[in-house]
Amino acid sequence: MACERFQTEGMKLLDGELAGDERLRYEEHVRGCDVCANELRDLGRIVDLTQELRLREPDEAFWDQYWRGIYRRIERGIGFLLLIAGMVVVTGWGIFEAVTSPQFFTFKGITITVILVGLVIVFLSVVRERYHESKDDPYKEVKQ
Repeated sequence: MACERFQTEGMKLLDGELAGDERLRYEEHVRGCDVCANELRDLGRIVDLTQELRLREPDEAFWDQYWRGIYRRIERGIGFLLLIAGMVVVTGWGIFEAVTSPQFFTFKGITITVILVGLVIVFLSVVRERYHESKDDPYKEVKQ
């Protein structure tokens, strides 16, 4: 039960965050507790290993892949924007034609117009939602 109190103290000790009395109490506890001593030793090994890690300098292949990804995102963004603009124009034209047609005030004309307006609203809603979600998506950089 006393060990639970000292569970998080090992990493604090290794990081130099334990000061004065806290440090002395923890070190005294570790001398008498094999579980905490083993845990501290394991944490020490992990710290040593992570300090040995070095970041690798990106090579030409990395930068080629990076820029291809940037170009791909720009191309797709422009393509998607043009697709949306085209769909809005065509749908607007269809609605205009339906409204100015003498057959608009028939059941068929009103039904087609309502369907087109509904499709535009749903499409724009989905696009807006995906745009806002993509800005805050914590997994957008994760490769599958």
